[in-house]
Amino acid sequence: MQISIKDVHAREDPYRLFLDSIKNSDTRRKYKNILYRFLKLIPNQFYEDSIGHSPKNTKIETLAKSFVYLTKNDPKLAQNIIATFIKEEKKLVESGELNPNTLSNHIKPIKALLDANSIALHWKTLHKLYPRPKKTQDRAYTRQELQQMIEASPDITDKLIIQLFSSGGFRLEAWDYFTWKDVIFFKNDDNSYQGAALLVYRGDPESYWTFITPEACHTLDHYREVWKSDIGRYPKPDEPLIKSVRFPVIRRLNALGVKRRIQKIVKKIGLRPSLPEGKKRHDVPLDHGFRKYFNTMMRRAKVNYLDKEDMMGHSVGLEKHYERYQEEDFERFPEYQKAIPFLTISDTERIRLENQQLEKEKSELEMQKGKVVKFELDMKEMQEKIRILAEKLLVE
Repeated sequence: MQISIKDVHAREDPYRLFLDSIKNSDTRRKYKNILYRFLKLIPNQFYEDSIGHSPKNTKIETLAKSFVYLTKNDPKLAQNIIATFIKEEKKLVESGELNPNTLSNHIKPIKALLDANSIALHWKTLHKLYPRPKKTQDRAYTRQELQQMIEASPDITDKLIIQLFSSGGFRLEAWDYFTWKDVIFFKNDDNSYQGAALLVYRGDPESYWTFITPEACHTLDHYREVWKSDIGRYPKPDEPLIKSVRFPVIRRLNALGVKRRIQKIVKKIGLRPSLPEGKKRHDVPLDHGFRKYFNTMMRRAKVNYLDKEDMMGHSVGLEKHYERYQEEDFERFPEYQKAIPFLTISDTERIRLENQQLEKEKSELEMQKGKVVKFELDMKEMQEKIRILAEKLLVE
């Protein structure tokens, strides 16, 4: 191992530091575009007044470097530039061209650039300029819509995406992380699936555990067999959970690829028609609709609120789960089990689970009944012994 002078100097490039600080490729792409739009709005006069010269060209690398130098030299000016940008964005909100909930996403790349270069601004003051958030009118997918999506899915890859997405409740970017070692199956004594634990964002500080349904486990197991049929062997622990079907070699089907596949399916079943004039959003968010479905079903199942939030990766101030490999170590799984009938998409599978639960309850009831009968017999035997002993004492 060697530390090169070139690598050390590369760490001095403000734009490179910004890119390195964003791990997710899809987020990086979005942040680059939004940041570039902001940087191009800044008049050269500000640079000339602050650092003595304007940017050499309009490339994003050059503009980012100049803005970082300007901010280091005059933090107050930089704060005023960002504040003015927020006010201009608010005008778009007021005219109905921009959703108030989106505005903060336009500021995050600017903050990411400055944070990556160890520059602190008074962000709380800037946040106070944001418009009041608007309660979104969008909704979750319904079970019937998910059933239609499954029926319209051309192959097992799409079916697996839908079942994992809806039963795990994770965000779209999680698809860029999943490997086979992130899944830990839980089985009954008869080798049937109880469900599975799924690690989201492995290796990231924001990593957390969620769970998936027995229905998703069955499809994942089938997908594993299809993988073997395609490749000639079972997937290795470090290989991507879902591979791209476009390439003969194993390559991850990333978040963008997953999104495109979902888009094709929802269009196929008529869930993504062209928006009428004046309407900017569809009723169901393309990928977030699965997460909303998860949240809705967990609430209907009356799952403990803190457990639900933990399974969705929300910060709730509780102990986080890291390396756990035994079913009993996942103390939130029993809470998740309450929601399995609600999260299960197939009517047939849900009826099977309900019958299985009834059989289990019947077996437990018969076991309890047997214990009661045994207790009654033991009591009668004890009473008889006491009677005989009492008679002996009277004779003596």
